[in-house]
Amino acid sequence: MVKNLIRKSLLEQGQLLSKNFVHKANIDIQNAAIKHLDIKSSKNILSYFPYKNEVTLEIISQEFKKYKNNIFMPRIVSANKLKFNLFKENATLEKNKYGINEVKNEDYLDSVSFDLMFIPFVGVDKGGYRLGYGGGYFDRSLGNISFIEKKPIIVGLGYDFQVLEEDFAESHDLKYDIVITQTRIHSYS
Repeated sequence: MVKNLIRKSLLEQGQLLSKNFVHKANIDIQNAAIKHLDIKSSKNILSYFPYKNEVTLEIISQEFKKYKNNIFMPRIVSANKLKFNLFKENATLEKNKYGINEVKNEDYLDSVSFDLMFIPFVGVDKGGYRLGYGGGYFDRSLGNISFIEKKPIIVGLGYDFQVLEEDFAESHDLKYDIVITQTRIHSYS
């Protein structure tokens, strides 16, 4: 399948990034996100614990604290589904089967109740459609988002090489409203 080849290529490119590049790009991406997004007015925000070379959220998280936003994190709750549970400073964390931290509590929020969602990606096609790691968790868990009247703003943070000029979307793929890289802000709304 074409998506598998694209995914493999992008993951290989990501492994070649230097620590210095990743550090500087992460700062640039997060600062651009803070300037461009309305974090202050967003009551409920979906964040994530970075995996591999995904953009970190340390700087953005300071903004969350400043405005006292409710922060939720993805948690695998079955073989094919995510739920989003509340993250607090003293939260108990445990690693899931992929080695990604998850918050261990039952304080979930329905996906339609978010104002802003930061969702990681491996790649993004020219229409703003997400390419993930292939498990389909976000696609299945957020499939109802596009049908609600006041949908959350879906944001991707990544590197320039991950934003492609190809069209590989399938009908079930999640679409971003905004993707922010170290040099650009891509709008897909």
